[in-house]
Order: sequence, then C-alpha cells, then structure tokens
Amino acid sequence: MNIGIIGAGHIGGNAARLLAAAGHDVVVGFSRDATALAALAAGIGARAGSPSDAAGHGDVVVLAVPWGLVDLALEQAGPLAGKVVIDTTNQFGPGGVLDLGGVSAAAVNAAKAPGARWAKAFNTLTAGFQAGSAGRTGPDRVAMFFAADDEQAAPVVEQVITDAGFEPVRTGTLARTDVGHQEPKGDLYGEEFHRADGLAAVARLRGTVPAGTGRP
Repeated sequence: MNIGIIGAGHIGGNAARLLAAAGHDVVVGFSRDATALAALAAGIGARAGSPSDAAGHGDVVVLAVPWGLVDLALEQAGPLAGKVVIDTTNQFGPGGVLDLGGVSAAAVNAAKAPGARWAKAFNTLTAGFQAGSAGRTGPDRVAMFFAADDEQAAPVVEQVITDAGFEPVRTGTLARTDVGHQEPKGDLYGEEFHRADGLAAVARLRGTVPAGTGRP
C-alpha cells in the first residue's frame, strides 16, 4: 500500500516506522528540518518529501501534526479528494482542550478536506506507548480505536492499524457521540484496552449493552 505521512514528529514518525517495517511504501513530509526528515526516512526505509509529495503518493494519508498546524499542513498537502485520510490529531490549544461547540475534532478537520474519506485513529495513546506496545500478540495486543463515516474506507483503516501492530476497534462515525469517546476527555482516551474490553466499552458507551458492562 502507498502511504503518505504528513508530520514527522513522535506520532507521525512512529507511524512511518511501523508501516514501513510492515512493507508499505511510505513517503513522509512536513518538517521544519529537512535534514532531520531525510535522516528519519532513510533510517526506517521510507522516503522524505513535501506534504504534497506525501499526499500525492498515498492511497492512505496519515495526518499527524499539532492541532495548531492542521490548516497549514492541509494547505501544503493540496487536494485530498478520494484519499483515505487517517487523522491522528487532538484539539489541544494553549489553554488545554479546545471547546469545538459540540462538534468532534475529526469532523472539524474533515470539513477542511472536501471529498477525503476521513477517519480518526492513533490519537488515544501516547507516541511512546504506541512505540513500545506495537506488535504485541494474543490477549495482550493493544486495541487501537478508530472512527470513519465511509464504510469502504473502514476496512482500509483496519488494515493500516493491524499492520502497525494493533487491534482495530471501531467507535463508530465522526459524529461527536461516537468518535468523541476516543478524543480528549472521552471515556476511551488515554487508557490501554485490548480487543474484548475495548469492544465491550464501545458497546456500553453507544448504549447497546447495560451500563456497568465493560471497563469503567
């Protein structure tokens, strides 16, 4: 699979490493330091480029930049129509978690990229934890929550998550009532789950099982 990573920080760099190791053709872009970007790419078997290079290359594009740089990154990426975009960002501002007026962060960003097949993942766990826990097997394999509106994009996102070394667990759509559970202040944010308890927690939060089932 051709994958473009827009963002070369902890989350983006780690995703690039994991996905390149899984055999994907990865181009990574968006960095203030072109030399460091080139070194990162060379060290993991990927290629360095501009955000537009990464976006143009990827059938899947991973957006992994700080919240305040989302607009700039999308501007430099160019049109993303038809691409499966995996949004890893969280709505942190100078004063903490931003109030988006009842709209999910994923939906806010998706509206900025008309025609993109938007999804949200890789945002609930720290980069350090993701780096250290990727590739676990059996019941210890870590759940990676994701949300998507596009039903054809969902299995693609599941494959990317699986290849990165995690167990995909879908929270639902980009509506605040679904993906909001995996965004900051949500019930699924910042906690380690595995497949069984992750599925149970999502079912409980969506009201399909009685309260008290699954993790608190």
